[in-house]
Amino acid sequence: MISVEHLSKHYRAVTAVKDVTFTVPNGVITGFLGPNGAGKSTTMRAMLGLDRPTSGIALIDGQPLSGHDRPATAAGAVLDTSWFHPGRTGLAHLKIAAASAGLTSRSARDALSTVGMTSAAHRRVGAYSLGMKQRLGLATAMLGRPRNIILDEPMNGLDPQGMEWMRTYLRSLADQGHAILISSHLLVEMQTLADRLIII
Repeated sequence: MISVEHLSKHYRAVTAVKDVTFTVPNGVITGFLGPNGAGKSTTMRAMLGLDRPTSGIALIDGQPLSGHDRPATAAGAVLDTSWFHPGRTGLAHLKIAAASAGLTSRSARDALSTVGMTSAAHRRVGAYSLGMKQRLGLATAMLGRPRNIILDEPMNGLDPQGMEWMRTYLRSLADQGHAILISSHLLVEMQTLADRLIII
């Protein structure tokens, strides 16, 4: 479970997030809705310890992510699908990410298989479509088979078939008991996918 309590983040004179409180329970898909610039990405970065809140706390299974012995098994996230090195293959990217998280190279192959990308394992990421990059990002998040999953706009760039695959995959994860938070600015998509909504 993810819990955010009275979270605020200020950048000098700019207030990015102000006094946000919510939970992401296990076993459901929680939609995180709001217009661009509302503070969704900043909140997610604070959950993952990438930004330090000005006040308040973000807890993953009862403690900050940095407090977990194996953070990759506690939470996995996709915040940006443009950070991949275009010259690396998909499998090489996952092996590097796995090694940095203290996971085996086998977990890289398993994660690639899980998102249906085995046939593209040895293609360079620069040749991937946006939808393939979304799947590679999801594979990266799932390397440690985390209990909590945080995704920023995971449907972006997917064709209808890809969107249906993503919905089915995320639903199967929720049914297995994972806590899933998905940000979006598309209410119609969240009506289809989410069990509950947070609006910021």
